[in-house]
Amino acid sequence: MTKADIKSSVDHSTLDFKQAFAVLKQNAERLEAQQEPDLDQLMVIVEESMQAYKVCKQRIKAVQDALNQTFEHD
Repeated sequence: MTKADIKSSVDHSTLDFKQAFAVLKQNAERLEAQQEPDLDQLMVIVEESMQAYKVCKQRIKAVQDALNQTFEHD
């Protein structure tokens, strides 16, 4: 898979939590399976993972905030 293939395979602006988590899981598995590090692909994988992580983090915070608001009113 080329750098362009990885970047075009996922549109990070439209990821939901489940999709972003799948990207993180897939990238972790890809890195664990490598016998030798591929530095050219590493930067692409890290960038993709950071974007997916941000999506997950934002969604978790939104859910935490919603739960906090719900339980504050009880």
